[in-house]
Amino acid sequence: MLGGHALRLGLGTVTAAAVALAAVLLPSSGSGGSSRAPAPAAELDAAASPSRVVEATLYSSAIGAEMSYLVYLPPGYDSSPGRRYSVLYMLHGLGGDRYQWRDLGLFAAADSLIAAGSIEPLIIVTPDGRASYWVDHAGNGPKWGTSVSRDLVNRIDTDYRTVANRYSRAIGGASMGGHGALQLALTSGRFAVVGAHSIALRSYESAFPYYGDRAYFEAHDPVSLCRKDPLRAEELTIWMDIGADDPWRGPATAFHDLLVSKGVAHEWRVDSGGHDGAYWRAHVRDYLLFYDRALRQTWEPPLAMSGDAPFP
Repeated sequence: MLGGHALRLGLGTVTAAAVALAAVLLPSSGSGGSSRAPAPAAELDAAASPSRVVEATLYSSAIGAEMSYLVYLPPGYDSSPGRRYSVLYMLHGLGGDRYQWRDLGLFAAADSLIAAGSIEPLIIVTPDGRASYWVDHAGNGPKWGTSVSRDLVNRIDTDYRTVANRYSRAIGGASMGGHGALQLALTSGRFAVVGAHSIALRSYESAFPYYGDRAYFEAHDPVSLCRKDPLRAEELTIWMDIGADDPWRGPATAFHDLLVSKGVAHEWRVDSGGHDGAYWRAHVRDYLLFYDRALRQTWEPPLAMSGDAPFP
């Protein structure tokens, strides 16, 4: 339990991911099982190289254009050439860009937590998604979701020393980015951990035109996906949080209630604040602590679940 806030987990069929989530959120109850609380992060070697941020672009065939992104390389990356790292992809909200999470203090918080030994060093990637809602647009429109889950992930795994499987990848985002993160975690098969921060969930009636018809919308809407096939969500470690004064709190709460009714384990938090940078800035450390715990789980997925799901 973080920050004194109550934890609510969905109850239902126990899946491997649910066991893993319990290990993330609850103290270890003994030895002998593969699902247990992760070992503490090691303190950083004083001789480790400092973190650095890389500005980069790639041509994404999914959108038919260049995509810009930042890559945070943690302390020690340059001085530990034999080490590989988990990767956290963080998506910006509507009106934001690749700098949003940097400006909210995410990279600085990572430096601080890594130096204190509170989290393991990890790579963080923050792409530009314009006003796309991080979704594949209907018809011949740009496929923004695929640009992240296929083109960007493949480039990061090629250019950097990553642990290149879904169990070492997390995706999160704020507002529009929270929607995109959850939608991609549910549909792409490339992420095992997801954080939806102040998620902006739209109904079909309020969705942007690029969602196409109702059938296309429901195939890309997290609520519709979890209502029809909750097993998609049960295979993920999920965190959701929202401000008490956030205008999107109603739809987010309804989605939380849906997950509970479907027996999908997840963490749900309502904290003071609204739908703005001040709220996200106040919680970047909490977010990193969650992603670290989830990514450091020691449970072994069944062979059929290992690696990435086939990507079309």
